[in-house]
Order: sequence, then structure tokens, then C-alpha cells
Amino acid sequence: MSLVYCEWRKLFHLPALWAFLGLCLVFNGLLIATQSPYDRAFFNDTSADAELLGQRVDGEFLAGLSAMPETENRKLLLQSVAGLEDVFETYDTGELADFYTGVVKTSPLAMEWMTWKYGLLAERVEHLSQTDAALDLYAGPATYGSHQFLFGALFRAILGESAILAMLGTLYLLGYEGLHQTEGLACATRTGRRLWGVKLLAALPASTVVYGLLASFTLTPYFLLYDYGGIWSASVSSQFNYFSDMLFVRPFLTWGDFTVGQYLTAALALGAALTAVFSLLAAVFGIFIRNSYLAALALMALCFGGLGMVSALGELGWWAVYLIACFQPVIVWLSCSAWFTELGLTAVLPWQETIAVGLNLLLLGGGAILVLRRFSRKDVA
Repeated sequence: MSLVYCEWRKLFHLPALWAFLGLCLVFNGLLIATQSPYDRAFFNDTSADAELLGQRVDGEFLAGLSAMPETENRKLLLQSVAGLEDVFETYDTGELADFYTGVVKTSPLAMEWMTWKYGLLAERVEHLSQTDAALDLYAGPATYGSHQFLFGALFRAILGESAILAMLGTLYLLGYEGLHQTEGLACATRTGRRLWGVKLLAALPASTVVYGLLASFTLTPYFLLYDYGGIWSASVSSQFNYFSDMLFVRPFLTWGDFTVGQYLTAALALGAALTAVFSLLAAVFGIFIRNSYLAALALMALCFGGLGMVSALGELGWWAVYLIACFQPVIVWLSCSAWFTELGLTAVLPWQETIAVGLNLLLLGGGAILVLRRFSRKDVA
């Protein structure tokens, strides 16, 4: 444990870490500042009304909203909820299946996968219809914009920054001795070579701590500006929320029942696991490629190359391979605004983002162990 603590001291006493973290927080603050004051006021007024009247838009809700003093925001809200019906009662996932099988028609296997996935989703639609999830207000007309900003733009920024810091921090710890020209001394004995296992054990929780700091210091000011008091209990599958993929708009169909609070908690937990994936990815490269700078370049090539590969596979019509390639961590990061939904063309399985993160943890964890064993047995010149 004392060795792990020493590795943490090396990392957290690095001025560049805190400078980069500070720049990330400034950028996230600027993102929050881009939001319109009018949209924020409407969101907060809607949340206050929902806190008094509840989230379910029924006769009692409409009567209570009509009896409240009229304001411009309340008038707009009343217009948007008047005559609200449960969209899930008549929603047919066959339209989604037909659309995506048409997209991947050059691959019979991909067509079969898509038909199977949307067949499973039909059961979820029936369940959502029975629970009247679509009749939850969420934030009314402000729902889509606020959800996409929080779980798309802002959360994607937090995850991306955390991934970069996790990878660079891991590479820094693994390359520390090389940068200070003490690697030969450390590797002179088999015990010294085991230090790299300690570095990996130190890097994983350190990456999670950095992720926690970024999330805390970004989301705290956001939630101080945006009042979620009446919104936490709303279903994210409210009909005011939706997901668009390839310009095809559909309700926000999740594989499990989530309130806004539960969805945020689950997304933050999966984000922590995804950050650990990027840290392990850097560990594999950092141990296998002894030069930290070359390892960083290789990581960059892998991440950007993976995105390019997915795009190329789609252009070539190799859809079965495309769908498998969507399990890579960068694609999981990009899809964070719609985690736990069917994810359109970037998923072939229910809960794919969760499964992908779990598989990447297992594969990269095993890969890190293998390269560590190889390194510990390697003769030092």
C-alpha cells in the first residue's frame, strides 16, 4: 500500500495534471454558460410546477395547472400538455425494424440481428404503455434540449476529459522511471519489475478520482442553475423526450425503467467504468511500448483509427462487422446521450453500452496482466 501511495504522490503532485483539470473545468463552465437564460427560466418554472402538481399529466394535473396564476411560461406549458395521449399505446417498433433492416440490407446477418433486437424492444413498448411512462411531464417542451445538453454535450465532455486524463496519467506513471532515467535501476531485479503492477493498481483508482472531481465540479454549478427538484422522479421515457438517429426520430425507449435521478446515477456509474477502460487501454500500450510518447501516439491512432474504421465499414456496407466494431470504447463514449436505449445503428444488443464496457474491462484487464507478466520475465540489457 505504501508503494501505491508513492505512485499517487507522483501523479497528484504533477502541476500539469491540475492545469489540464482546471482548463477542462473552465471549458465545461463555458458550455453551461452557452445555455439561454430564457430556456433556464422556463425549465426552472416547469420544475417548480411539477414539484407542486406531480409528474403525471392527468386531469388533476391539468386542473391544478389551470388554477395557478397565469404566466407566460405557464401558459406555454399548459398548451403543450393539453390533450396529451400515451404515444406507447399505438407505437409499433416494426417501423424501426423496417428502417434499419433497410439500411443494412447488404448484410443478411446484420438484418437478422436488427430484426431480433427490435422484436425484443416491442415488449418494452408494451410495458411502458402499461405504466403510462409517456404521460410524465419531465420538463415539458424543454425536455429534449435539457436532456441532450446534460447527458449529451456536458456529460460527453466530462467523459472525454476523464478518458484523456486517465490515459495520460496512466502513461505518466508507467513511464515515470524512463523519463527520469531510473528504469534500468528499477528493473535490475525481478522485484523491481513488479513495480509496474503497482503502478497499474495506482492508476485505476486515480483515474476514477479524477473522473469524480470533473463530474462533481461540473455538475454542481449546473444543478445550482437548473432546478431538478420536481424532475428527479420523472420517467426518462416521457413522450417529451426522444432520440434521433440517422434523422429517424423515436421515443426515448430504454431497456429498463429509469427516473431522471436513476438514469443520472446509472450513467455516472457506467462513466466511471468506462474511464477505467481507457486507463487499462493506456496501461496495455504503456507497458508493451516502453516509450511513453510513442505509446500516446499509438493510443491516439487507435482511438481515431477506430472511428475511421467504423465509418469506412458503413460506407463499404459491411454491416455485420460494423455492428461488432461498435463495441469499442470510443463508440460507447460517443453514444452517451442515449445510453440504456436501443441506440439505433450503433447497437445490436440490449444494454450494449453496458455489455461493451464489461467486455472491454475483462479483455483489457487480461491484456494488462499478460503484458505485465511478459515484462516481469524480460531480461534487462
